[in-house]
Amino acid sequence: MKIFFWILITSIVGGGSFASEQLQADLEPYRGQTIAEITLEGNHITKDWVIGREVWATEGQVLDPDVIQEDIIRLENLAIFGEVVVTASAVEGGVALNYSFTEMPWIIPYPAMNYTEENGFSLGAGVASPNFAGRDIMLSGSAVFGGTTKYSISASNPWIRGNHVSAGVMAFHQTRSNNLLDFEQTSDMVSLNAGKYIGENGRLKIYGGYYGVGSDQPNITLDADNFDELWYGAISLGYDGRDSWRSPHEGWHNEAALLYLGGDANTWTLGLDARRYQPVGERHTIATGPYLGLQTGTVGQDVPQYLQYFIGGANSVRGYELEELGKEIFGKNQFLYTLEYRYLAIPTRPVKILKWTFSLGLELATFGDVGVAWSDPSDFNIDRTRSGYGVGVRVLVPGLDSLRFDVARSEEGNTVFNFGVRAIFDERKKRVR
Repeated sequence: MKIFFWILITSIVGGGSFASEQLQADLEPYRGQTIAEITLEGNHITKDWVIGREVWATEGQVLDPDVIQEDIIRLENLAIFGEVVVTASAVEGGVALNYSFTEMPWIIPYPAMNYTEENGFSLGAGVASPNFAGRDIMLSGSAVFGGTTKYSISASNPWIRGNHVSAGVMAFHQTRSNNLLDFEQTSDMVSLNAGKYIGENGRLKIYGGYYGVGSDQPNITLDADNFDELWYGAISLGYDGRDSWRSPHEGWHNEAALLYLGGDANTWTLGLDARRYQPVGERHTIATGPYLGLQTGTVGQDVPQYLQYFIGGANSVRGYELEELGKEIFGKNQFLYTLEYRYLAIPTRPVKILKWTFSLGLELATFGDVGVAWSDPSDFNIDRTRSGYGVGVRVLVPGLDSLRFDVARSEEGNTVFNFGVRAIFDERKKRVR
């Protein structure tokens, strides 16, 4: 299996479609007719123009059910609606389209949860407004305690002007045990970002900020005073052709990112992320692709020890405990490859909890991972590479994308239960995972 994944570093290509059969059946009789009228219904909070910028069907156009399906996907990707339904009816001069929405609450107090394999669960409370002022602005704040103590706030606006020109800010203070390097870690971060769509699928993003890290043990930080002050700036360029953000069935999602870390550190990081979602049936998807992270400099001189990659666990190579394999296979660089077969057992659908409506779904998966981390070029070899495979369940939830429950087996024959929050393709790029 290791040899197979080592060779298989290119993604599967192809095409396909995944549209609602019911929607197609309802709209097909009107195909080719002129859209005489478009109405919106149920958006009591969301501004009409927030919806209108995602609806590409316009009055005077010829109706194409595939265009309507793409409108629905863009609207669902906003993550502010529990359900989006489009119906058609004959009117004088053509066909009338009605977009009907079930909105999720604009403000949600919630039991906050933070989870990493290194520190386990932390619980607390938070409040979020996923659709502040009806403008699809996300505001949130939370405090959690347990394996990690963390206070955080964030705000993001995905379209402040122009062609999806976005802006965001995030800040946190946390303390936790760094079990991989055996010290108590204190961290403070402030991050700013701005982004822009390039055409329909291109993505440009710039971000930067401050990251402070303290240690209760000597010889961990780069600075002799046991506290590193780091400043960073980065730019990324990507392509996002997924048909859905929460449960992608078709398309590419690729990104190249370049980050400079200064202050007490002095290192450049290049991240290359390639993913392909290949439909192999109406609800069957192959998700696959590599991630490569490369850093300049020397660990302990230019690169902080705590910013190395540690292999193992739910977000890199499943089938291994992070704190076991991570202490053996680690380094400033990493290569990971994941191949998953997914079956959408329950498509996302509205679920009413008390007076609130959320969209939930369920996926089943089988998967295989391979990965290696290294600092010295001689350590980038197949003997230090580890692989695992297994089966899992994905609960599709708003905000977090998915909760992952996996049972995986290592190449040594050990069986491990792995739990993860959000898609592995996003989490595998992180240092703390």
